[in-house]
Amino acid sequence: MEIQRLNMDNSWRLQIGGISLLIDPWLEGQETDYFSWFNTQWHRTKPIDYQDLPAYDYVLITQKYPDHFHQQTLLKLQPKKLIVPATIEKKVRALLPDALVIGLGKNRPTFETGYLTITWFPTKRKIDPIYDAFLLSDQAASVFLATHGYDFEKSAIQIEKPVKLLISPFNEFKLPFYLGGMVSPGLKGLTALTSHLQPEHIVATHDEDKHAKGLVIRIAKIKRHLSKDLSKTELFKNRILDISHYNPVEL
Repeated sequence: MEIQRLNMDNSWRLQIGGISLLIDPWLEGQETDYFSWFNTQWHRTKPIDYQDLPAYDYVLITQKYPDHFHQQTLLKLQPKKLIVPATIEKKVRALLPDALVIGLGKNRPTFETGYLTITWFPTKRKIDPIYDAFLLSDQAASVFLATHGYDFEKSAIQIEKPVKLLISPFNEFKLPFYLGGMVSPGLKGLTALTSHLQPEHIVATHDEDKHAKGLVIRIAKIKRHLSKDLSKTELFKNRILDISHYNPVEL
């Protein structure tokens, strides 16, 4: 198994089960939620160059929002195969008409390719923001990918293979309830996930202190947690991998 950062936020390359995935690639430009005055963000640290991207088999999009489904980057990449939430399957097909697009959702919760199985873990929220998670498993181990955290108390789905890697935010990002409330559950959510999954390794994602303008950043309440500080606690000791570079890391 191998993991590699592609930006300092939430873009990754993950190799598992003989398959290489690009996860939520956002390698240039801005992302805007609804209107520029509402929320516009852009990277503080330059992402990896397109020319330095390693080969990959699929692009995996984890959420329907533009910092995950970044259309400008996808148009530049022109991936041939994508795995996406079923809620944006039609949009992805329209954007990339020549690509094979596999939508995961209620009608198709799992997808298998090679030795890799990808399972959709739906949130129990009924209204936006909707933040699902994904389990990636090969014959020996699993990766749990929760780019906005995940509440296992409300999930009946079981995990069979031991979790080698948990990818989840460390920071807490909270908006008023009328704008969606908790966007990222921070230390409380990370503690619950770690206690439930008992992962061998943990990597922080979606925690970049990005440039931002608009209403969201003015009213958001943010609590940041550093890997070096969490590593001192008993639960997280010897689990956290602080990946602050673009080099591949073998697990």
